[in-house]
Amino acid sequence: MANDNLRSRLEHRRAELARALRAPETFLRASVFTRTRRCGGATCRCAKGKGHTTAYLATNHPGGKTEQISLPPDLVPEARRWVAAYRRWWRSAEKISAINLELFRRRWIEPSKLRAARRGA
Repeated sequence: MANDNLRSRLEHRRAELARALRAPETFLRASVFTRTRRCGGATCRCAKGKGHTTAYLATNHPGGKTEQISLPPDLVPEARRWVAAYRRWWRSAEKISAINLELFRRRWIEPSKLRAARRGA
């Protein structure tokens, strides 16, 4: 009886997460970061104090190649929102995966559902 209750709770939680998993159109698997550098000009303000700060967007491509794009200041907030949206979406996908793993561990997924999933894949 306790196993049925746990299974029901897991399946209910999985369904909730799946409904919330709809991916927004504006998400991006990347990182936004800033670098401070000095331009080398002897009379520039960066020679004596704070350097020039530039924001970048870094993303990885298949094969391990990393691309960095410098961002104008007005795009930084939007880039951060897109990256945050991706991270929220990814956390939900990971939670669903953990629930499915638990269901597999407990052998609660019926063979007919597995066959149907294989046909659809």
